[in-house]
Amino acid sequence: VGEQTKRLATLGAQQRRMAGARIALENQRDATRSVAEKGAVAAAGGGASLYAGAKMIIPGIEFDASMSRVQAITRLDKSDPEKADQLQALRNQARELGGSTLFTAGQAADAQGFLGMAGFDPKAIKAAMPGMLDLAAAGGADLAQTADIASNIMSGLGLTADQMGKLGDVLVGTFTRSNTNLQMLGETMKYAAPMAKTYGVELEVAAAMAGKLGDAGLQGSMGGTALSSIMNRLAAPPKAAQKALDQLKIKTADANGNLRPRSFAA
Repeated sequence: VGEQTKRLATLGAQQRRMAGARIALENQRDATRSVAEKGAVAAAGGGASLYAGAKMIIPGIEFDASMSRVQAITRLDKSDPEKADQLQALRNQARELGGSTLFTAGQAADAQGFLGMAGFDPKAIKAAMPGMLDLAAAGGADLAQTADIASNIMSGLGLTADQMGKLGDVLVGTFTRSNTNLQMLGETMKYAAPMAKTYGVELEVAAAMAGKLGDAGLQGSMGGTALSSIMNRLAAPPKAAQKALDQLKIKTADANGNLRPRSFAA
């Protein structure tokens, strides 16, 4: 009995030591888990802070990069006080448009660069920007494409930069009322604009004709080629056509060789 009691006491002591060790191990695991969780939270908080900081910093970096590109394209040397003022004016405009339109300041700066690439000087860029952004927004086109479309038409028709707003209004009015969109209309006008300028056809008339050709399925470059041919033939009709027009008492051109804008009746 004494030996059995002794063995039971030894076994009990072993079980107590094992239980104590198990409790100590679990406590250690809990402590480790707590430290890990706190570290993860701290890391997540730090990551969130870095992300929030990056969101604030990156647009500024991108804007500065875009303005550096504008400076290079327009050759505005900061060491020249006058050119430095012009660059600052463009910078201020980009920031202002970034706060008043659906485009960011960086995108507005990119648009200034696109116009610079099209040959606009700083003054012309500043004058053209509001109308170009309005046109891009209405046409659902990106700024690069809109700048290309607008500059092609303006150059073809001999329009000045301060007429960008007028150009935008006419194009929007045309592609919203005819079977065309900004891209197709821009392509038509790119081909037809130089001919329209040659024969004194105003922007509104040329755009209206482009829209009507679009309704007939002649869009894009096909419409531009057709419209150029029409203006050529109306300005200098072939003999048979001229004879028929004379019989109908219709004059398509004035004494200066310009196409008559509205009624072709003599």
